[in-house]
Amino acid sequence: MKWDAAKRVVSFGVFGLGMLGGLWSCSRYAHAMFVANDNDSAPGLLAITLAFATPLPACVVALWKRIAAGVWLIVAGCYLPVGMLLQPAFMVYVRHSPDEFTAWQTTLTVLPYSVALIALGSFGLVTGLLKWPKLL
Repeated sequence: MKWDAAKRVVSFGVFGLGMLGGLWSCSRYAHAMFVANDNDSAPGLLAITLAFATPLPACVVALWKRIAAGVWLIVAGCYLPVGMLLQPAFMVYVRHSPDEFTAWQTTLTVLPYSVALIALGSFGLVTGLLKWPKLL
């Protein structure tokens, strides 16, 4: 019983921090969608939506369904670099704008947030597979 209580505290701590980060990312998502226009590609907008609008609801879902929320966060974290790397290509080849970030600069920009999403999702997936106690 003592270990179950410790597992619950750790899970609440991790997903609670995920919810706080999700609140921050929702504010960033609102700003990004406010300034979105026809210069933004569909994969870029989808990547921003998955990465910034989903951590808060995914962490809430993780209180009941860890595996589903973990997969959701891992997919969002893996798609963020892909969508953001397609954005400069869209600007160069469709909008004919030569002044875009390189792939290296784009990767370095999105990598920390992508790694955070993948780490949070991996925690949910691993603890779900290890049958940690449900939180609610």
